[in-house]
Amino acid sequence: MPRVKWSIALRLGALLASFSVFAAILAGYYTFDSSRERLQGRAERSLLATTQVLARHMQAGFGTVARDTAFLADAAAVEQDQGRLADLFKANLQAHPAYLQIRFISASDYGLELVRIDRQGDKLVRVPDDQLQEKSHFPFVFEALSLPDGEVYVSEFGINHEDAAQEAAVPVFNMASPVVQGGQLRGVVVVRVAAAPFLHNFNAALPTPYGFYLSNRWGDFLVHPDATQTFGFDRGQRILIQESFPQVAALVDGRAEEAVLSQPGTDDEEARVFAFVRMPFGNADEGRFMVVGLSQPLAVVQGEVLDLGRSILKILLVLSVVGVALAAGVSRLVTQPLQAMVKAAQAFSRGESHGALPVHRGDEVGELARSFQDMEQQISRQLAELNLSRDAMAHLAHHDALTGLPNRRMFEQRLGQVLELSRRSGRSCALLFVDLDDFKAINDTRGHAVGDLVLQAVARTIVGAVRQVDTVARLAGDEFTVLCENVDSEEAALQIVTKLQHAFEPPLDIDGEPLAVRASIGLSLFPRDAQDARTLMASADAAMYRIKQGHKRRL
Repeated sequence: MPRVKWSIALRLGALLASFSVFAAILAGYYTFDSSRERLQGRAERSLLATTQVLARHMQAGFGTVARDTAFLADAAAVEQDQGRLADLFKANLQAHPAYLQIRFISASDYGLELVRIDRQGDKLVRVPDDQLQEKSHFPFVFEALSLPDGEVYVSEFGINHEDAAQEAAVPVFNMASPVVQGGQLRGVVVVRVAAAPFLHNFNAALPTPYGFYLSNRWGDFLVHPDATQTFGFDRGQRILIQESFPQVAALVDGRAEEAVLSQPGTDDEEARVFAFVRMPFGNADEGRFMVVGLSQPLAVVQGEVLDLGRSILKILLVLSVVGVALAAGVSRLVTQPLQAMVKAAQAFSRGESHGALPVHRGDEVGELARSFQDMEQQISRQLAELNLSRDAMAHLAHHDALTGLPNRRMFEQRLGQVLELSRRSGRSCALLFVDLDDFKAINDTRGHAVGDLVLQAVARTIVGAVRQVDTVARLAGDEFTVLCENVDSEEAALQIVTKLQHAFEPPLDIDGEPLAVRASIGLSLFPRDAQDARTLMASADAAMYRIKQGHKRRL
């Protein structure tokens, strides 16, 4: 057989082809490896931000129950007719499907129940007087009786065994507030809430891959994707979150406020990533808390990374095939262009800029240059899309999805900044609490879709009525706030309130139809009414509540 002669060009072409393929693989690997860590870190931070938002929504939900309890206690203090008081309890139960029972319990006669309304299936039943019981030995009675007027006692979550003969043993928690009339302690109003429907209001909107976790301050699971893991203490067991997730022990011990962790998959379960936050619970001076957690399959968290890797792999395969084809006819004339391509690939893998590629050439070198340029542009587009997705999630974490206004989290940050500036400048600032009157009636009679349109119209009305420098936010439900900087006097603040009141005088345009909407507006000034953000918000909220009560009395 004749001996095959390898020309220098063929040998050089084969060598350069090997180098080209190696350089392309190396560039793709470094690009994928560096992008993977950044994208996975962003996905984990997004999961943590979602968990924090969920915890704030849950806090707002507990606050709603507390306000209802305090309102009913105030009503019990002034209403002498137990029949009318029972009707008020029934109306509140009808408005809140998660409420199981409302009671007015006497401070005397060993805590005898005076009025008790139970939810029995779809019916609301007032318990007859001969079946009322003494409850002074329960913590929600004697703890609430020791509280000042207007304060609310919040019990821990537990299984209801108080009236096992009448009610199913379901997870509940109780809120209670003292009833004070003329300076005399008459008793307490107790609202019992079913935990499952109450918590469902917050996690129902989560996508299916999410897992929801909740534990008390000792670490006992209250909510778990596996229901057999919950309320183990009621069965004589202790199923603790810190045993399933050791990193969460720092949250239970108070050494950390948040944690993000991953767990490898098993034969029965897929690998998941978890985010946990420590959520304050109950009265602030008690130091109680809960641990709220969300989980996602690791495949979902890494989905964007895998998509990027597949795109890079496809491009690298094409690039490698093109490089081998070009190397078959390479010569000394293409040595320098190929070296330039290798350098460009290495620079791109490090994120550095590189010189112009020979894309104008009509031969294989030009085709390789254009393929590389297409790869670079496609990767850049994908990274830009991922950054836009991250920015959108960051926006949702700080803004209300319905109205586009800043949410409670962003508003509290802004309030802290404004108070600090006010302290330095010596100029006052004003905080307005805006709460719609009878907004629940709009939802009940016209539907939640119209209610959402009303909230959007109210947001536009408030923004249009106040100054451009003022910060308008939606805290929750129909509660809005306006933060006014550099308000030099109470008269100036009242002018803003008056302008806002006038803005609500004409009916709002709701989908082409006029709808009269009234609002109660509470005002507090810094530093006249409070020295810190929390007290300032509480002062404005209390002022708004007084205005709202005045509206109701006039009606």
